[in-house]
Amino acid sequence: MTPTLRLSRRVDESLEPGLPPPPGQRSCRAAIAAALTVPSPRLGETGIVGLSLAFVGAQAMAQLNGQFRQRPQPTNCLSFPAPRQSGPYRQDFLGDIVLAPLVVLQEAAEQAKRPRDHYRHLLIHSTLHLLGYDHEDAAEAARMEALETQLLAQMGVADPYQNPDHE
Repeated sequence: MTPTLRLSRRVDESLEPGLPPPPGQRSCRAAIAAALTVPSPRLGETGIVGLSLAFVGAQAMAQLNGQFRQRPQPTNCLSFPAPRQSGPYRQDFLGDIVLAPLVVLQEAAEQAKRPRDHYRHLLIHSTLHLLGYDHEDAAEAARMEALETQLLAQMGVADPYQNPDHE
């Protein structure tokens, strides 16, 4: 059973002017919901999942990346899993996803990918991180990439890892 998604989506004022608008609520919800079909102990029994999604400018992303990963340059996406909550009235809040559209669009152009498909990939990738998946070693990376490829194929998106310059 796929949980009900409570998605809070916002576009930050730090976003660079002149960029095409980031994906809307419906498109974001579809990619995130696809990832929520993957088994995870992070999915509680309430049937409800909360998630926050923000689109920010490259400079704001560089600040976040420096603060939380000690890499003070912009990156395409960051995931911030929420601590597990307990209690009789808990709503399962998975965490926050932050994307930098300028970086996403630059990568899509460099990798000859449709921006919409690259956004889908990064939303699925980030949601899998919130669900506890990672790519710190080769086995974890292979498992996560296989899940991403499978979920994207279900959405009609080509394997993003076919490109040798993949992230």
